[in-house]
Amino acid sequence: MIELISGVLPGENPLLEQAFRLRHSIFVEERGWEVLRRPDGREIDQFDDEDAVHELALHDGAVVGYHRMRPTTRPHLLGDVHLHLCEREYPRSRLVWEWTRYCVHRDRRGGSVLGGIGSELLLAAMEWCLERGIQDVVLEPHPGWIAFFMTLGFKVRPLGLPTEIGGEPVIAVQMHFDEDVLVQTREICSGYRHDVMDDLRPRSVAKISKRKAAGGKS
Repeated sequence: MIELISGVLPGENPLLEQAFRLRHSIFVEERGWEVLRRPDGREIDQFDDEDAVHELALHDGAVVGYHRMRPTTRPHLLGDVHLHLCEREYPRSRLVWEWTRYCVHRDRRGGSVLGGIGSELLLAAMEWCLERGIQDVVLEPHPGWIAFFMTLGFKVRPLGLPTEIGGEPVIAVQMHFDEDVLVQTREICSGYRHDVMDDLRPRSVAKISKRKAAGGKS
């Protein structure tokens, strides 16, 4: 199932703590992005604040997949850290969101991205966006993912040339999709003929607003 967590900070939700440790195990331990290494084994950056929307894939109460979404109207990874990847501008709008930190536990990966946890996360992101009128996302995938998304029907617009980050090639892109692309993605990703978000249980932390009201640091 998919769990949505938003409006919280690191340390305020046990499932989100699992997600940060999953990110560390994949991006640091597995992929070798040493700049992200932390002694506490949690991969956290300045964009894991109240504006972040975290989508977690759960199995038997454990976080086995994850990605993060942020509004481009607020500080975000591509616009504030990796802007050098962009030779073209992209709209910073409430209808354009950034999609980052996609990862799946190594023991939950199949032989193809078209199924299992990977597909569940992809469909959850699409459903969440379309319910809010969002049809465009920006992200920094491996160039090899472009053909995959185009196969599903996404309109992919490169924002620059491939560049190496952390020893791997990445490319900044803007992707457009609609309900037809969602239907086609469901058909290709066998086993997901229904809304992945049907069983989603939104979570938020009321003490965030209490902290702000008290003048505390957010």
